[in-house]
Formats: sequence, C-alpha cells, structure tokens
Amino acid sequence: MEVADSDELEGDYVPLILTTMAEMKDTQRKLAVRTGISKSRLGALLHGDPGKRSTMTLPEFERILHALDMNLVHAYVCLKAFKDLDAYHRRCYSGAVFMLCDICVGAPQKMIPVLEALGGIDGTEVRHSWSPAFQNSFIKKVAEEIEAIHERRDRLSKLDDFHL
Repeated sequence: MEVADSDELEGDYVPLILTTMAEMKDTQRKLAVRTGISKSRLGALLHGDPGKRSTMTLPEFERILHALDMNLVHAYVCLKAFKDLDAYHRRCYSGAVFMLCDICVGAPQKMIPVLEALGGIDGTEVRHSWSPAFQNSFIKKVAEEIEAIHERRDRLSKLDDFHL
C-alpha cells in the first residue's frame, strides 16, 4: 500500500461547511443548537481566515457534518469532486455524489457476508485492479438509467392528454 502524499490528505473543509450552511440557509446559532458546540467555539472553528481558526477536533467535525446531513466520507468526496464546480453544479450533482458515497460505504458491509456464504476468501480472488472496470460499468449503468428517465419524461410531456 502506498503512502498518501500530504496534498491528498490535507484539505480545508471549512469552505465546504460554510457553503453547505449557506445552501441550507443555516446560521452558526442554528448549527450550535444542533451540534451542542457553542456559537463562540463554532465562530472560532469556522473563521473565514484560516490563520485565525481554532483547530477542530474529530468529534467536533463529525458533529458539524452530522448536523449538515453529511458524514466523513461525504465531506472527503465532496471536497475532491466539487473542487472546480460552482454552487449550481454542486447542487445538481450532490445527490449522485452522496449516493456513490453511500454505495462505497455500504457495499463492503454487504459483500463480506456474501463472500462468507461462499466459504470465505483467502485474499487472492478479488483484485484491486478490477476497480476501473467496475467503476466504468457502474457509470455506464447510471448513465443508461438517467437516459431512460429523460426519455420517459420526454414521452410524457409530448402526450396530448398530459395534465398536472
């Protein structure tokens, strides 16, 4: 296993938190109530100037994320996936990104019992190198399903007796 470089590990999650708060029309006061973290502490943690911020503990980070309907996986992936996207596109793709995060977290939990039912594995049957092929297959399937949804919507909108 490779050692990750520091650029891969370090990330400023505060802009993600602040953006999410703004999109939810949340205030530090509301967030303080939902997290149990004082408003003054939140102010220090979420300061706009990184040099003036207090260091956030992992439990504080998790409580803030939970209050924003996120978890550590969502935050990490959003930081990477939304890096170059504007607010409109972040909103458009956030459902897909959260779905992918939940699949990645849930799949191992579901796969282990299936593999155990097959008699277990010794570690040589599954290869990390399969990841790109699975990724491409999954993306192709999602694209096909979205295309089918668009086609159904188009057909419905062209019906003469279509009324809401």
